Amino acid sequence: MSEEQENPQENRPIDLSKNQNPEPAPFRPLDQGPATPPPFQQPPPFQQPPPFGQFGGGGFGQQNLPNATASLVLGILAIPACCFYGIFGVIFGVIAWILGAGDMKKYQLNPGLYTESSYKNAKAGKICGMIATILSVLFIVIVVLIIAGAITNPKMFDHLIQGVK
Repeated sequence: MSEEQENPQENRPIDLSKNQNPEPAPFRPLDQGPATPPPFQQPPPFQQPPPFGQFGGGGFGQQNLPNATASLVLGILAIPACCFYGIFGVIFGVIAWILGAGDMKKYQLNPGLYTESSYKNAKAGKICGMIATILSVLFIVIVVLIIAGAITNPKMFDHLIQGVK
């Protein structure tokens, strides 16, 4: 019994010095009928996957920006949070804005170290944070003006409320 038959699951390197296919398949032009398929070749041996956080190809060694996802999530949450008297929108929006801006600076200092997708997430989080902060501040200003108007001129405010009913 040969050694390969005794241990069929054992991985061994392929010896490239051996000529496994001595004759190449004959070349046939397209108009001369079907070409014969190449003979069956053994697949390459099992290879270990790259270490965690690293991928093969052009992005080898790149990592995500540390706060890109947090910036995006907080920026998205900040937009509907504007409706809660603007306070939560301002809080989430400012945090998203700061985290996104910090990660964008990190990416611009060393773009080869980080993935482009995480840069785009940080940029989107920063933009959502800006929008939410501006909307929240506007909402707070409107609420303050309404309260100040109700305090200074209560008769007009009562007339306005009864007109809505």
